[in-house]
Parts: sequence; structure tokens; C-alpha cells
Amino acid sequence: MKLKALVLLCLLATTAFGQVMINELLYDTQGTDDTAIMYTEIYGPAGTNLAGWSLVNINGNGGVIHLTVNLTGTIPDDGYYVVGGASVPGVDQVAPHDFQNAGGTGGPQCDGLDLVNNSGQTVDHLCYGECAAAESCDGEGGGNAPDPFPSGGLNRVLARIPDHTDTDHNATDWVASDTQTPGAPNSGEPCEPINAMLEDVRANDGNGVPELNGEFVIVRGVVNINNYVVDDSTSSFFVQDDNAGVNVFGGGVQQGIAEGDCVEVSGWVSNFNGLTEIVSSGAGNCSFRVDVLEGNAEVEPLVLTGASAFEAFEGMLIEMRNVTIVDGDWPTGPTQNASLTITDGNGTVGLRIDRDTGVWQAGEPAGAFTVRGILTQFDDSSPYSDGYQITPRYVSDIMGTAADDRPLPLAQGFELVNTYPNPFNGVATIEFAVGSSREIAVTITDVLGREVYATNLANLTPGAHRLQWAPTGAAGLYFVRATSGATIATTKLLYLK
Repeated sequence: MKLKALVLLCLLATTAFGQVMINELLYDTQGTDDTAIMYTEIYGPAGTNLAGWSLVNINGNGGVIHLTVNLTGTIPDDGYYVVGGASVPGVDQVAPHDFQNAGGTGGPQCDGLDLVNNSGQTVDHLCYGECAAAESCDGEGGGNAPDPFPSGGLNRVLARIPDHTDTDHNATDWVASDTQTPGAPNSGEPCEPINAMLEDVRANDGNGVPELNGEFVIVRGVVNINNYVVDDSTSSFFVQDDNAGVNVFGGGVQQGIAEGDCVEVSGWVSNFNGLTEIVSSGAGNCSFRVDVLEGNAEVEPLVLTGASAFEAFEGMLIEMRNVTIVDGDWPTGPTQNASLTITDGNGTVGLRIDRDTGVWQAGEPAGAFTVRGILTQFDDSSPYSDGYQITPRYVSDIMGTAADDRPLPLAQGFELVNTYPNPFNGVATIEFAVGSSREIAVTITDVLGREVYATNLANLTPGAHRLQWAPTGAAGLYFVRATSGATIATTKLLYLK
């Protein structure tokens, strides 16, 4: 699956950005339980429709369902949705409920509460209280939340502190609190997440600083480099879509995130020497997280030249061809980083060989070669308009011949590398890169699936090849499909009259 198709699946993976969770719970009051003041607070992305969702209370003694509360309504702009009695301040859905009280003066007892979505999936699972020998309720991560038994004249709540932090470990995420905050943060300063596209995150002001700098955003994209490749001790990887890319840095993200994964990233926009990043810490009580939604597919590079406007492609997987080194020395060992300069005759750009990648083992190419990697930036002064560099990810990203005559990896297939101009109003050029002699079948269809053009490109030799197409039909969106053997490449063209 190519990038454009994967991005579409990524964006459609679920109906809302971000995670919906139980965030605060008052289930026990002094004396006889007063359902008029008891509540459950849910936190999630603004606009999430909760119709068909439910809260399911489970008795730890036998594991049977004690009570189900069916949810209605939509999560408001502040992200907090409160379900409870009519006397609860700021209640969004009046639905009095009396969940099991776990322990108390009678000794240990545990109970559970599940948040179930409209597909019947449990999206959040909470176990509270210490289980007696005959009981069972296993909280997320193997630990249960405490049981906030009323004491000292206070009705105590169970709350996530830091606010809406979910590490999938009940004992870590939940605390017993004396402060009730229905519809408001449990701790810290309020934080309002922005559901954004990557191109929004990458939009800069006149000094090259992100316009959303310091804001907490939720974005989706496709990973274009395995995590921990460019930094073997700190989580660092890049995500992109068809329009933009960004670095995701820090936060101790799991090793398993890999190239081709569709991920949802929640974090703060930052700028490091001109490189736009989403980082794990910032102002407000939001929580950094990375969730894998889909995977694993091929991410194809954009082919650029030395004359390209590099800022627009920062954070994306790119490729430059027929380049030579004009400045700098190739590293000779695993402890060396190197910053070189390369040119393809159209302009120059930096080439960054990071020691953690192991790319030094490719050896310095003899003569012209092809390089593939993430387009990064390192400019230590404002305005941040310089310092662009290609950072190869793997040894296979250097394609050509090494100085000691060792062959470097060379793609033996073909790639549909570019279509231009796009949109177009006359003739469109479709560019292919061929690694070995082959035949390519090209078809073009309209939005109704009708074939409007077909041809076979025979006896193609290794190198670049171009096909021009002048449509005779209506203006609109057209789909290009190129097939050679088992390899299929697709792209889109927008025809304007």
C-alpha cells in the first residue's frame, strides 16, 4: 500500500481524534449514597458523539454487571462530559447512578467500571479498591486504583492526576482526592487540544517559527523512519502525510513504532534550530501520547532537486539523484557524525550522516549516487531559513558505487516518482524511475472508474522515463495506475479546463 492510500486509511481509522476516557468518579458518599450529587466525568475530543456509548459497572464479587448507564450527547469544547445527578455542578447528562462502593469499613472489596463505545468495544477499564480473596477485578497494568472512602466529613473522588493522563496502569493514573472538579481539570492549568493536520503544524511565521508553537495538537500521519534510528537513546521519529512532515521527539515512546505505521500523535509543537517538532512536554495539563492505528506499509520518497524549496518538504522522506559530494568527509567509524554538502548540478543541500543510523558503513560513494532520507533542518539563528539537510536512515538509502568499488544497493524495480504540473489544464507529465529493464502498463481512469487512457511502455532501460497525457474529456480528478509484474504504483491528477 502506497502513502496516499495509507494516509486516507489513517484519517478514517476512527471517527474522532484522540482517546475518550473516564477521568473522575464520585461513587460513594457519606451515609446513604446520594445519587443527586454522584457523577462520572468523561474526557475526550470535543465533538465526540457519545450516542450508543455506555458506562458498565462490574461487581468484583463474581464479576457480574451491577449497573449500565447509557450515554447520550456530545463532548463539549472543553473536553469534559459529566454524567450524574441533577445537583452535580455543570452536569451534561442527568442520569443518576449508584455504582458499587468497593471497600470501606467492612474490609477490602474491589469493583470495576468500563467505558464501552458504540461498537461494543471497551475503550477504558478501571478497577478500584483492594480485592478480597474471593474477588477479582484486574485493573489496567495489573494494578487497581484506590478506594476513596468518605472520611472527615468529605465525599472524596477518584481522579486521574495529572489530569486525563492514561498510562494504562490504574494504580499509577488514579488517586483519591478531596477536591471535586466535575467538568474541570483535576490538576494543573487547563489545556485545549487542537485537532490539526500536519500542514497546520508546519505553517511558519516570517522567522521560520511554527505558528502553533507551544500549542498542544493532535495529528495523524505515517511514520517514515523506525523509532530510535536517528537517536538510539531517545525516542525520535518522523511522521508525514502527502503534504507535510514533522519530527516527534521524546516521551519514551515504545521501540516498536516502525516505518509505515499510521499513528495519532498528541503533543506540544516546538522548534529546534528550525526543525518543527512535536514534543512530550509543554504548558497545560494535556498528556503526550502516540497511538498506532494502522500499519505497516511502504512509504515512497518524493524526488527533489537541488533547486527545490526545501522548507516545504521538511520532515518528509525525499530522494535526490545524480548527486556528488562537494564538501565534507565521509565518516569512517561508528562513533563519528558527519555533515557534508552535496549537489546535483541544480543546487546544494546538506547531507547528515548520523552515527546512530550506521549509514557510515555504506562507504563514501565514488562519483554520482542517489541518496534517500528525511529532510531535516539545523539552523541555529533566526530567521530559520537555512541549514536544510538530508538524513539517510539506513545503509540502503545510499545507492550507487562505493569508493572501494563495492556495489551499493540499487532499486531493481520501478517508481512512479512525479506528476506535473498538478493540477494541470493542458498536458500532464508522468515521470517514472526504472531500476532494471522492464515493461510498464499505464492506465488512467476517471472518478467513475471508466478507463480513459491505456498504454504499454516497453523495453524501458534503467533511468528516468516520462509519459505525457493530454485528456480530451471533462475536467476533474483522474487516477493513474502503473503496473509492472507484481508491482503497482498509483497517483492522482487534477485536470482543470
